[in-house]
Amino acid sequence: MSELQSGVQQTSQPSPGDQGRRRRGRALTVVVDERGVDAALRVFKKLILKEGLLKDIKRHAHYEKPGDRKRRKTREAIRRYRRQAARSRVWQGDRE
Repeated sequence: MSELQSGVQQTSQPSPGDQGRRRRGRALTVVVDERGVDAALRVFKKLILKEGLLKDIKRHAHYEKPGDRKRRKTREAIRRYRRQAARSRVWQGDRE
């Protein structure tokens, strides 16, 4: 975790009302320090994956019909709910 924190600067702060929405236009800056370009590239790739930018770019590569978009969002919500329920069961010790 210290690798992510030491080599990254976010140039703009999100506003308090932006908490639940995607933050577009937020620039990520990765600083190349004594660890070199390879380490900075690894940090950059981790940030891109964490932000979900690759998934977003692939999703916008083709037009998505409104009905398909609604079905995808429903599937994602169900998946999120199941993961959250499984994590809470593990945390509470219900799962064997």
